[in-house]
Amino acid sequence: MSAIAVVDVGSNSIKVAVVNAQDRRELGRLTESVRLQQDAQPGDPLPGEAQDAAAAAIGRLLDFARSKGATRFTVLGTSAVRECANRQAFAERVRQVTGVPLTIVSGEVEARLAGSGVRTDPAYKAYANIMAFDLGGGSLEVTALRGQHYVLARSFPLGSVRMTNGYLRGGAGVVDELDQASIRTHLMGVLQTVIPANAAENYLIIGAGGAFAAIALHLEAIGEPPVGGRLPVLRIRELRDRMCALDLDARRKIPGIPADRADIMPAALITLCVLADLTGAESFHLSHYGVRHGMVELLLGPSGEHLLT
Repeated sequence: MSAIAVVDVGSNSIKVAVVNAQDRRELGRLTESVRLQQDAQPGDPLPGEAQDAAAAAIGRLLDFARSKGATRFTVLGTSAVRECANRQAFAERVRQVTGVPLTIVSGEVEARLAGSGVRTDPAYKAYANIMAFDLGGGSLEVTALRGQHYVLARSFPLGSVRMTNGYLRGGAGVVDELDQASIRTHLMGVLQTVIPANAAENYLIIGAGGAFAAIALHLEAIGEPPVGGRLPVLRIRELRDRMCALDLDARRKIPGIPADRADIMPAALITLCVLADLTGAESFHLSHYGVRHGMVELLLGPSGEHLLT
C-alpha cells in the first residue's frame, strides 16, 4: 500500500494526515501541540527553543506516518512560518532534523489548500456549494466553492493566538465586554465586505481547525454530541459567554476544552460568533479536513492542479 503524509506546521499546533494514494482514504491523523510564537509579534524571528521543539515534533509525526505506511512526505509551513524573520533558517533546521524539506506557502495558497481539503471530506462531498472557515492560531482562511470553482479564497491575519496576544494581553484574565467589542470591531472591519451577507442561504457553512474541534469535544463532554457534525451557534455563544467570564485557571476546568487551548478559546469563540453574524449561520458543520488534505489532492492530481493557478 502506498500512502502520502502531509505535515502542516501551524502557529498553534503541528498536524499530520496520512492518506492512501489509491483511494484517498485517510489512514491516520495526529497533532502535536507546539506554539511557535507564544509571545512574539508577526515578523519576529522564531526562538531557537521553538525551532527545536517544532523540528522534534515534526520528526515524531513523520515517524507516526511511516507506521501507517507512508512513503511520500511533505511538510508545509503556514502563517507563523511564512511571517517569521528567520524562516529559511527554520526550514534548514527542519531538513537537518527530519530529512524532509519544509515548503512555505503563501496565504492565498493556504486558503485554496484549506478549501480543497474540506471539499474532500466524505461528509460534505454531496454539497455543491460550501463556504469553509479554517481558523488557526495565526490566520483565518475563508473559502467559498461552487462545485470545484473558487468564488472566494482569502487568508486573513485573524488567528486566535494573534487575536489573544493583540487584544487580550495573553489571555490569562477575564475578557470583559470592552475587550470583546475590540475584537468584534476589528473582525467586522476586515470581513464584512468580504463575506457575502446571509451566505448560509446559499452555502453549507463548514468550520475546520482546532477551535471547532474543541467545541465538539466540549459538547460531547456535557452529553450533547454534535448531530450530523453540526455545532449549534447558540451553544457557541453560550460557551463564549462562559469562557469570557472566567480566568485562565477556571477555563481549564471546563469539560472537554483542551487545557493548552484555554487561553486562546475566548478569542476563537468571539471570532466564530462574528462569522455566524456575518453569514447568518445557525450552526457550523465540523470538518477535520483542511490544508493537509488539500495538499494530498494537489500531489495526487490532476483534480488539484488548479490550486496554484
